[in-house]
Amino acid sequence: MLVIAVLENKEKREVTVKCSGENYLITQSDYNHFEIEEGDFLSDEKTEALEYAAKKLSCIKSAFSMLSYNDMSSGKLKRKLTQKYEKEITETVIQMLLERGYLNDEALAHRYAESFYSSKKWGPARIRNELYARGFSSSDINNAIEQFDNIDHSENIRALLEAKYSKSQLSDRDTARKAAAYLYRQGYESSDIYEIINMIYQE
Repeated sequence: MLVIAVLENKEKREVTVKCSGENYLITQSDYNHFEIEEGDFLSDEKTEALEYAAKKLSCIKSAFSMLSYNDMSSGKLKRKLTQKYEKEITETVIQMLLERGYLNDEALAHRYAESFYSSKKWGPARIRNELYARGFSSSDINNAIEQFDNIDHSENIRALLEAKYSKSQLSDRDTARKAAAYLYRQGYESSDIYEIINMIYQE
């Protein structure tokens, strides 16, 4: 394949390599590695490497576009990218983003956990399930959940209860069971749940 032209965009640190029948947009770094010049005839091996570099840059751009809309774990980002790109390219891009600090799963899992607990009033079990669904690793989830180990959850449980049930409703045994099931789904333990239900009823 003949290289017809090489167009450098120094501002974006990108290079377009125009070849007979195809154009390849690659990073400046990859271009410097290839040492391709106008008029060169590319071997099949170098053409394949150029195609890979172009797909990699496309994957990088897609990753940054997705992250510009929402923070996400490396696992979730990887799932989205592999819908369009090869697994090897996706893993290379994810590793690069992790190494350069564009992705930080541990810190993000911790922020999500804090937000879910304070704003949604979710308990540790539901937060754990939500983080798992968002693609975080078991170690990052465990680290994020540790912050709730020695916390009294009564304030959150009470807030959820009072937003949904009145004191008189909780005096009914069937309603109390429904309230307990609701709180269990929100991620709290049965012992904590019934303690607060009984406390509200006795007030």
